[in-house]
Amino acid sequence: MIGSQESRRVMVLGVLALLLGGYTYATTPAQTRLASQTQQEKLERPIFEFSAEKITHLEVMFDEQHLVGTRTAEGWKREQNGELLPSAVVDDFLTALTKLVNLGNVEGQAGELSEYGLKPPKTQISLQVEGGGTQTLVLGKHNPVSTSLYALVNQSPQVILVGSVLSWDLRKLMDAAKSLEAAQQKTPS
Repeated sequence: MIGSQESRRVMVLGVLALLLGGYTYATTPAQTRLASQTQQEKLERPIFEFSAEKITHLEVMFDEQHLVGTRTAEGWKREQNGELLPSAVVDDFLTALTKLVNLGNVEGQAGELSEYGLKPPKTQISLQVEGGGTQTLVLGKHNPVSTSLYALVNQSPQVILVGSVLSWDLRKLMDAAKSLEAAQQKTPS
């Protein structure tokens, strides 16, 4: 008997919640719903305005590793010695980089850069873009919930947040380059 009353009460509350939700949706002007969607789209805008295919040169400093590469007809090559880089991994990284969006601006003073891991930077990425000059991205620490990274784009003083999945893409790039370099060193010339 008590279980049946409890079930009835839960059903009545569920139906009530459904009715109130439907009423709220029906009475909220579509214009308000569209405005909030548009506002979200404005906040999440790409930080770079070029395609990965336009990048001709890249320099990455990450996790005490340094990688410099140049796009050639044969694929990506290390600038220092002309050895091939894993072109598919480099292209995947550059595609992810060009799809990176600004998740929001961080309020604060330029003097607080060390708090965000931006001075000295944890990661620096420099790209030479055909028709676009040099583009830079400096990455710092993760935000407190580890969903984003603090970043500076093209020496701008404004600290922004970008998706933390970029850390994984960077590690994948650097590990693949290191593995290929080790394999090339083992292979007799």
